[in-house]
Amino acid sequence: MVTLVVGLGLVVFGLVGVSYAPTIVKAQHRHGMEPFENGDGIDESDRVRVTRATGVVAVLVGTVLVASAIGLV
Repeated sequence: MVTLVVGLGLVVFGLVGVSYAPTIVKAQHRHGMEPFENGDGIDESDRVRVTRATGVVAVLVGTVLVASAIGLV
C-alpha cells in the first residue's frame, strides 16, 4: 500500500515538474537560486531541460513502483 502511494506521488510530482519546468526555473531565478555564484551560471534553457528530465525520471520510477504495487512486475 505504501509503495502504491509513493509511486502515485512520484508520478504526480513528476508530471507537474515536466509541465511547469519553465515556471519553476523562473521562480528559482527570482529567489536567487542560481547554480553558481560567480555569474557563470547555466543557461536557462539548459536548466529547464534538466528540470524536465528530473520530472521524467520521477514519473518512470513512480510508474515502476505502481506496477510493482499492483503486481505487474
